[in-house]
Amino acid sequence: MRELITPPDAILDPSTGAARVGSYRGDLPRVDPALLAPRRLDRLLKHKRWVYVGIASDEVFVAVAVVHLGYLSIAFSVVFDKAGRRLLVDRAAFGPPFAASVGDATGEGRSARVWLPRARVRIERPRTDATTAVTAALRGVELEARLDGRAAPPALSAIAQASDGFLITTEKRLLLGVEGEASVLGRRISLDGAIASYDYTGGLLRRRTTWRWALALGRAESGERVGLNLGEGFVGDAECAIWIDGELIPLAEGRFTFDAARPLDPWRVRTADGAVDLRFVPGAAHSNHTNVGLLASEFMQPIGLYSGTIRLPDGRLLELRDVLGVTEDQDITW
Repeated sequence: MRELITPPDAILDPSTGAARVGSYRGDLPRVDPALLAPRRLDRLLKHKRWVYVGIASDEVFVAVAVVHLGYLSIAFSVVFDKAGRRLLVDRAAFGPPFAASVGDATGEGRSARVWLPRARVRIERPRTDATTAVTAALRGVELEARLDGRAAPPALSAIAQASDGFLITTEKRLLLGVEGEASVLGRRISLDGAIASYDYTGGLLRRRTTWRWALALGRAESGERVGLNLGEGFVGDAECAIWIDGELIPLAEGRFTFDAARPLDPWRVRTADGAVDLRFVPGAAHSNHTNVGLLASEFMQPIGLYSGTIRLPDGRLLELRDVLGVTEDQDITW
């Protein structure tokens, strides 16, 4: 199993210009797009970045995202009802690039915003503050929440580079405390005591990019707070880990078995070494199927419940039963 080390002070080595590839315990350094891609046209066409926040309570799973593709901005939010296993709200909005911003910082000082007529999202963590404020207003859903990282385990950060020079950075923070409220079609839902995740991803990405992803947030049957992040492709095992109460433990790369023609049928989510073996039962899905100009996207993000087992490196066995989360199948040309 790989070892997580202290993050570097810069994404690129200042003496060689080489990416400091690795899997790290802690926040990424500042991601400066001008250093990653000195040419403005490359930044416009190749530099992609996004922030995704997931919140799981006893009642609902709430997600909100800000996406900047260089030439296009996107915001979306979903609210999934656990008992009814259905989406209460599924909203997305698209706009020009100047309508969104995703900052260069991932820790203190981080910021992601969208300002569109039908979608306003702000995700901010001021400097010297351990909490991240999340506000969102899309048709039928309003969210006001604070994500508290003071008692959370460290972030998992990764820097990856393909042989053709494309560079990816990502930071995952799970098991954040939550205070706040969602208003969904006039219904007020308390998020106090929920568990949250924060996901920053950015870099110079291939024209066609594919991946599969899994996120789970909740409690094991033995009572521990558990957060799981798995990926297949894209960054590989560098972004795969489990958070258990105060621990951050790296995992092998994810493996996903599902019927792409029937994405709401059960999925099997495992790791390459078999330590994670979960059954994911979707209740609904947020999706996007676009083929316009530069953008062709086949994006499916089912939301539902995880059950199964996770064998930890020290031999402990965690059992999950009906833990909220998402899977994702992404094939995008951008």
